[in-house]
Amino acid sequence: MQNQANGQAEDVEQLLKLHRDWYFSNYNINIELMRTVFPPKRDQFLMFNLNDHPYFGVDELDALWSFYARTDRWGLCEDHVIRVDVSGDMGYIVSEGIYPSWVIKDDEGNLLPEEVDATFRYRSTEIYKRDDGEGGAEWKMWHFHCSTRPEDDAVPDAKTAEDTSRRRGLGNTPDSQGTLVEY
Repeated sequence: MQNQANGQAEDVEQLLKLHRDWYFSNYNINIELMRTVFPPKRDQFLMFNLNDHPYFGVDELDALWSFYARTDRWGLCEDHVIRVDVSGDMGYIVSEGIYPSWVIKDDEGNLLPEEVDATFRYRSTEIYKRDDGEGGAEWKMWHFHCSTRPEDDAVPDAKTAEDTSRRRGLGNTPDSQGTLVEY
């Protein structure tokens, strides 16, 4: 039983490393690091992006980031992990945070008169498989879903002001403390 617990702890650490690499790759749009997180083929990775659109495969994500590299500047996320769970060869991570970004150029690459703040408050769910997409037993992220979250002081429907993000703290739930990701 001890070996199984140690193995699961190692799996959790591997998922958290991929999670950190994913969010750190967003900083300054590091496409090379981003590609290491996902399986390589189009039919293996699916993203529901914060821009409201789906992306199929890491190559589509690469093209999106190459576009943004011409127009945007991305900061380092303040990411709080809410939950990590591993069961066999599947696992997931749920987090929330603040994603700083600025539009600095138009679509043709011309500098804007001033940067446009495009910072997001987000929540995300990441699904992992112990499958590198090439037949190896290496953890990779196979699905990512990100959506905006409300203002920190917004009161959820059917709840009270005690249930706002500001009151509970990012990453926290009524039953657990979140973990601020350190890069």
